[in-house]
Amino acid sequence: MDKKWRHIDGSGTIFFVLCVIVAAWQCFVVALDTSLGGMGQLFHQWHVVAISLANALLLLSPYWLLPRCWRWLVWIPLTLLTLWCVMQMCYCRAYDDLMPWQSLMLTQNVNSTLAASTLALLRLQDLLVVVPFLLLIVARLLSRKVAGGDERNRLRRFLITLVAGLVMAVAGYVSKGENYEKRFLYNFSNRDYYAHNGLIPYGAFSLYQALFNSHAVTDDERAMIDRFLSDDCWQYSDNPYCSTRGRNLVLIIVESLHTWPIGMQVDGREVTPVLNRLVAGDSVIYAPHVLFQTSHGHSSDAHFIYNTGLLPLRDGVVAVHHGDGPYPTLAAALNGYDRREIICTPGVNWNQNVTARTYGFDTLYTRDHLIDALARHGNIDDAALTDFASAMLPSLRQPFFLEMVTMTMHTPYTDGKVPPSWITASDTLNAEARSYLNCVHVTDSCIGAFIDALHDQGMASCTTVAIVSDHTQLYLNRVKGLSDYESEPNDWGIPLIIAGCDTTLRYDAVIGQVDVFPTLLDVMGANAYSWKGLGYSILRHPVAGAIQPRNMSVIGDSTALTSRQRQAWDISRLLIFDRKKRF
Repeated sequence: MDKKWRHIDGSGTIFFVLCVIVAAWQCFVVALDTSLGGMGQLFHQWHVVAISLANALLLLSPYWLLPRCWRWLVWIPLTLLTLWCVMQMCYCRAYDDLMPWQSLMLTQNVNSTLAASTLALLRLQDLLVVVPFLLLIVARLLSRKVAGGDERNRLRRFLITLVAGLVMAVAGYVSKGENYEKRFLYNFSNRDYYAHNGLIPYGAFSLYQALFNSHAVTDDERAMIDRFLSDDCWQYSDNPYCSTRGRNLVLIIVESLHTWPIGMQVDGREVTPVLNRLVAGDSVIYAPHVLFQTSHGHSSDAHFIYNTGLLPLRDGVVAVHHGDGPYPTLAAALNGYDRREIICTPGVNWNQNVTARTYGFDTLYTRDHLIDALARHGNIDDAALTDFASAMLPSLRQPFFLEMVTMTMHTPYTDGKVPPSWITASDTLNAEARSYLNCVHVTDSCIGAFIDALHDQGMASCTTVAIVSDHTQLYLNRVKGLSDYESEPNDWGIPLIIAGCDTTLRYDAVIGQVDVFPTLLDVMGANAYSWKGLGYSILRHPVAGAIQPRNMSVIGDSTALTSRQRQAWDISRLLIFDRKKRF
């Protein structure tokens, strides 16, 4: 071994340079993987290379201020950075953004499901972050420790490192040639802010937002809310789309259901025969291109949107940090109903013990109530859920509002999660697609069993069943064996199905999740409730696009509604923060 190489130790310049290279590489990989289009952009993002080097130099510069006997502390930021990078790459695959600081405190959501989901999100490219760190450890272990060592000029080395970091930062920022005020102060999505500015500015900005950004709503902002509610929110109270007031409502929020499996066949057999029959029937509203508008709350954001008609926070988890409301709710609009919610998870997950009350439900049934049903159905969540709900039907006081939240289609899609079928035996799909579609098929059959129970109880004719999805999960590109960066234009859609209403409609234009609330008010004849939500009833307004929260871009067509749709996000944020509630 080369003599110089053998003298790499905790006080050496070569060791420090290797640490900087590893840290810069990890920062660069995260930017590529989460925001810049993947490793295919490796040789096209030189400004990000410079910014990553700058951040690594500045992050590790205190190394030179430490006495030699304390320089082993450099392993602490290196280890934390490695864990942070892997965590953020996994998080972005599920949430389409980097994890905000507030989400690091959501310890009540840590459970076996989360652990299994995280493992399912790992990819081979994550080794690009882990392996350099491991090689650095090996290099350190193989080096020969040298007694003593020159500790003179520590301050000079520290200052040289700082200057080098600042030079690299200027090189990266100047080469991009952007407006610096916008670059540092504008609230991009987390992943774009990180890719624009690097680890240290992103960390500082995020920490400032978390700790010091006041949520207090000013008098001027309250005046803006009042103008919006007065001028841009609907004031109608007629019910032209519902001939019978007082129908029961069952709202089934299906975990991770895309539109593309509906109507799909595997080896000549239908994956979703129940949903296929529903969407092809009369007295059914079907909107196949609903844009999911969830953010860092993911599933809980969807529950929030559907139950309140508001939009979630773009930089936090509203159900956890602001779950106590009060908010306008669908349950409140259905005044006088027997209102119950059934979930497959413990009530502490996503703060559902609190939000169930906030959303106006009289009773919440959690996983603890499903123990016997789970035992009868081989621990299949959705089978237990629908069995429990079916058994409950005779005891419900009509009219009732029953909300059910499924779980079987939650990641990971592994063998043994549900019984195998002809889908898992097919050789026409990859393994992940087979497992996902098998879960879809099981959930479809569970929904069918519940609908059969409604018929058996004589309730089908007086019950509206609304089926929605919380968010996307497995895009069609993955089913076709393409990469995560080769998504197809229409594979992101989630469905809205409302069966048992006075209207037959297939609505093929793009709508947002926030449009479901006012549509349900129309379907249920509940427009005496003054709050119509921040979306549009698709029975009244020609919605053709929706705003996605990551970068506030329009999905679908830009129309005269677009400006108001964007403003609705700001108004919703203020309404969440405003403690002088208007509801």
